[in-house]
Amino acid sequence: MKRVISIALVTALAISLCACGGKTENSPAASNTEKINLTVAYADPEDSVFGKGANAFAEKLEELSGGTITCTMYPNGTLGSIPEVAAMIQQGTCDVSPIVTSSLMDFCPELGVFDLPFLFADYEDANDTINGDVGDYLSSRMAEQNMHVASWMTMGFRETTSNKPINSLTDFNGLRIRTQSNEIHQAIFNALGASATIINFSELYTAMEQGTVDAQENPYVNINSNAYYEVQDYLVETNHVFQLAALLVSDSTYNKLTDEQKGWVDQAAAYAADVEWEATEADNEAAKQACIEAGMTFVEMDHDELLAATESVYDAYKDQYGELLSMME
Repeated sequence: MKRVISIALVTALAISLCACGGKTENSPAASNTEKINLTVAYADPEDSVFGKGANAFAEKLEELSGGTITCTMYPNGTLGSIPEVAAMIQQGTCDVSPIVTSSLMDFCPELGVFDLPFLFADYEDANDTINGDVGDYLSSRMAEQNMHVASWMTMGFRETTSNKPINSLTDFNGLRIRTQSNEIHQAIFNALGASATIINFSELYTAMEQGTVDAQENPYVNINSNAYYEVQDYLVETNHVFQLAALLVSDSTYNKLTDEQKGWVDQAAAYAADVEWEATEADNEAAKQACIEAGMTFVEMDHDELLAATESVYDAYKDQYGELLSMME
């Protein structure tokens, strides 16, 4: 009986491996009539901007392929953490995932350039830049890591909330602000005179509620969805970092497709990016208004003044990112 069960398990595993990443049993390159199912994973909820982008990708790909390529969604980190899914994309055990560039620096350190402060004036500026020479160069670097950048997505600008009033640059002095475990983000707020503190995202609400930190920074959608308006009084539009993301397709998956199928994937990814960028801008604006309606006091900062105050951050990283910054003019 044990031998029969073992044989059954091995057979099931072999079948599942053949199905993974659009593989077929007899051919490394699938024909246009074979059914392919792609695994799409992301860390956010289904109604998030990444969820909207992923669903747009799946719907357009199914339409372009005449139903021969479908997608199975794994939202809310159900397939693993962001670093784990990124590794799975590289290894070919996950097919598609939208991942923020700050989480991909282990694969491509140059992506850290997008953490520099006040790099883009607005959404259009960021979109034009990432879909130009800089994006092409970074895509080629990601390809070296078995990751195909099918399109570029975004989470928009990161903003600041605080329990202390912030109306001018001097109000940042001594402000205890939670940042990600990101040395550039820490350098930005330290340059403004604040005291950057690293706290896990899952512990942030409690840290603000208990007064461990005075402030934090996140996109408006995160501020609203996590109800930070319950423990923070001021909503400060700093626009200090514009967060970009890559819609990644594993090269192990992509290279098994025919040229026509690759074209469908890239067209679907371009369409998904358009949907996601529009959703990000609209959702962030809606979240901003929701926070104001919830009682937060809105403050718009002088971004030129903040940029001048953070020039030391550029000085510290000019050797590392100077070439990319020149490409961005």
